[in-house]
Amino acid sequence: MTKHPLPRLARLSAYRAPVRVQQGVTLLVALVVLLVMTITGLALVRTSTLGAGVSGSLALKQAATSGADLGLETGLAKLEALSATGSSALDVSNSSIGYYASVDPKVTAKSLAWGSAPVAAASDPLGNEVRYLIHRLCRSAGPINAAGQSCVMPQGEGCSGSSESVGSVSSCAQRPMYRITAKVIGPRDTESYVQMSTY
Repeated sequence: MTKHPLPRLARLSAYRAPVRVQQGVTLLVALVVLLVMTITGLALVRTSTLGAGVSGSLALKQAATSGADLGLETGLAKLEALSATGSSALDVSNSSIGYYASVDPKVTAKSLAWGSAPVAAASDPLGNEVRYLIHRLCRSAGPINAAGQSCVMPQGEGCSGSSESVGSVSSCAQRPMYRITAKVIGPRDTESYVQMSTY
């Protein structure tokens, strides 16, 4: 029997090293790394957007609080004008100018009668609506020396912050205190309440 030599191609393949099977580990690692990078990028975008939103809200709140000065000044001017007409005008409420001769101390600023409160500015330069209310810090309407009346009065001779000297015609200790409350409604439903007391 004669031996036939193997064809050349068959001989080369007989000596070739065995082929390793691809396992796909590299692809799996690349996909996991890509997923982690995507989640990290989304978290960074969300954090920066949230930070911008918070700082924008704080800016609107600060602008609303600053706008309340207009309401306080308007309320003070109305109180002074009402006081100039005589002390009896201060003994009764006058809702048309936002003045009330008594106040319930349990009512919070947010729960006051804002529906009928006068508007100091329908729209200031920042787009805020400003309203104000004036309350005499007394339990009920009427003269401050009426029976059963209870009012918050300034304390001390010459009363701190007063420009009056001791022994002036109308001592500050003989007048009740007043509270002016301003409410500001700004963009994006921003609300701010600011109060001041005067006598």
